[in-house]
Amino acid sequence: MAIHTPIIPPCHSEAVPSFCPSPVTVLFGAMMRNLSAYVEAERDLEHSGSWDPACDAWIRDAERARTRTLDSLAQLDATPLERREDQPLKRLSKMAQMLIESDTPEAFRNTFALQGYFPDLFRCANTSPMGRRTNQMVAAFQQHLNALRTLPDFTDAIEADHAETEQDDPGHLMAPAA
Repeated sequence: MAIHTPIIPPCHSEAVPSFCPSPVTVLFGAMMRNLSAYVEAERDLEHSGSWDPACDAWIRDAERARTRTLDSLAQLDATPLERREDQPLKRLSKMAQMLIESDTPEAFRNTFALQGYFPDLFRCANTSPMGRRTNQMVAAFQQHLNALRTLPDFTDAIEADHAETEQDDPGHLMAPAA
């Protein structure tokens, strides 16, 4: 006959999950959904004009999506860290907030370039399940940031910053010189 001998202590009778979400990871996922909705709302405005009756509704939708995104970014920024794997997510969210609120092409370009200058600050170096999951979230967020960069509001500002000004040719002026 066999004697039943438990090998797992009674307080740990269930397997520990490999990834347990923290408040930062939960809010980061919600913020990514809001950012995606913001990008889509802005894309709806790309091909609309004032002649389109739906334009007013799309403008209101884009404003609401931007407000929701900025609110979720602020909420994420105010959330305390529980573990070191949350730090890259908070840095990315702060960078996204700076990108959305940037008012000059230089500010947008410099903020966007931070990932290239300091790649170790925006990813987890460890290979634990939490580190791998965080790096997956970072990779998914990179796609959202690339989509944000392609929006006309930001590309127009960047192109306007790089536009070359041409000298006025007196022979091609429309009005005669006084």
